[in-house]
Amino acid sequence: MKLLQILILVAIPFAVFSQKNKVQGAWRALSDYESTLTDNPDVSYLLKAKENIDLAASNEETKNQVKTHAYRTRIYVSLFSESLKAEEKKLAAIIADKNERMQTAYGNVATSELEEANKSVTKIQEIDPKKFEKISKGETDSEEDGKLFTSISQIQVYQANLATGKYKLKKFDEAADYFEALALSNTMMTGKKDTSNFYNASVCAQKAKNPTKMFAYNKKMIDLNIASPYNYQTIYELKTSQNDTATAMEYLKKGREQFPGDIFLMNKETEIFLQKGQQQKALENLKTAISKEPNNAVLQYVIGNVYDNLANPKGKSGKDTTKPAEYDELVFKAAEHYQKAVDLKPANQESYFNTLYNLGALYNNYGNTLYNKAMEKTTIAELAKKQKEMDAKSMEYYRKAIPYLEQALAVKANDQTTMSALRTLYYKTGNEAKGKEMNDKIKALK
Repeated sequence: MKLLQILILVAIPFAVFSQKNKVQGAWRALSDYESTLTDNPDVSYLLKAKENIDLAASNEETKNQVKTHAYRTRIYVSLFSESLKAEEKKLAAIIADKNERMQTAYGNVATSELEEANKSVTKIQEIDPKKFEKISKGETDSEEDGKLFTSISQIQVYQANLATGKYKLKKFDEAADYFEALALSNTMMTGKKDTSNFYNASVCAQKAKNPTKMFAYNKKMIDLNIASPYNYQTIYELKTSQNDTATAMEYLKKGREQFPGDIFLMNKETEIFLQKGQQQKALENLKTAISKEPNNAVLQYVIGNVYDNLANPKGKSGKDTTKPAEYDELVFKAAEHYQKAVDLKPANQESYFNTLYNLGALYNNYGNTLYNKAMEKTTIAELAKKQKEMDAKSMEYYRKAIPYLEQALAVKANDQTTMSALRTLYYKTGNEAKGKEMNDKIKALK
C-alpha cells in the first residue's frame, strides 16, 4: 500500500513536467517553422507545433499560462496564413490581377484557425491584463513578446481583409461577423471603441437580411454609447416589421431622447401621434422638423393636415363635431402650410394631388361653416339681409376652392370625389355651364 502511494506521488510531477514539455515542444517546432520562412516554409514543423500546443492548451496545469496562449496565437496565425496562401494559389489560374485574387481568396478562405488565434489573444488579456496592455502598445520586454505583438497586429489586418473580402463576394452575413471581430480587436488593442467597424457590421447584417444580427449589432452600438440615429431607426423598423410593437416603441423613445433633432425618428414618432389622435404632440414635432427643413413639401403638407384636423375635429363615428374656439386661426394656419406645399410641388404625384385637393376642400368647408354659423343666430326678419352678406363671404371661399380642385383633377383625371366637389361649387357660384359639363363627365364614367 505504501509503495502505491509513493508511485502516485512520483507520477504527478512527471505529468506536469510532460505538459511543460508540450509547451516547450510547441515553441521549438514553431521556431523551426519560422526559420524556414525566408526560403521554403516547412509546414510539417507548424503542424507539430499545433499538436503540442493543443495538448498544452487543454491541460489543467498549462491551459491558463500566458506562454501557452502566446505560442498558440502565433501558431494559429501562421496556420491561417498558410491556408490563405493555398487559397490564393488555387485562384492564380483564373484571376490574373493580384489584388482581386487576394480579395477573392479572403472571401473564400476558411477562418476557423484565425478564430482560434483570436481566442488565445482574449485569453492572454484575461490571464494577465497588465502584460497584455504593455504588449498591445508595442512595449515588449523580449523578442518573444515582440513576435506576439506582431501576430496580434496581423490578426487585425486579416480581420479587416476578411471583412472586405466577404463583403466583395456579397457574403454579408460573414462580413458582418468580421467587421465586428475587427471592431472588438481594435477596441481591445487601443482601449478606444471602434465606431466605424461596429457600424459596418450593422450595415452588413442589414444587407444580409439577418434579423438576429441586425438587432444584436445595432443594440451593441447603443449599449456601448456609440450609436447614431441609424441604429435606432434600424431596430425600430425591424421590430415594427416583426409586429413587436413594444420593443419598437422602446427603441424609438430611446432614440428620440438621444437624438431629439433627428428628422426620421421625429417623423416616425409623429406618425404614431397622428395614428393615436394626439394632434398637439404631433404638431410640436412637426414645427421642429419644419424649422430644419422649411422647403420640405411633404412636411408642409402634413402640418397643414394636422391644423386642418384640429380645426375640423371628428367624433368616433367619423362625423364632424363642435368647432374649436380658435377655429378661424386653425383654418388659416392649415391653408398657409397647404399653400407652401403646393408652391413647393411635391415630386410624388399622389402627394401633390392630396395637397391640392385638401386645400380646395379646406376653403370649401370654411365657406360652408361661415354660412351655417351665421344662419344659426339669424331671425326671420334679418334672414334676407344676413343671407346676402353670408353668401358673399362664403362665395369668396367657394371661388378660392375651385382652382385648387381643378388642378387636383388635372393631376388625377376622372377622380370622382374631386369631380363631384367641383360640380357642386360650379352650381353654387352660378357657373351653370361648367356645372352641367362636370355633371355630364360624371355620368359618362358610370
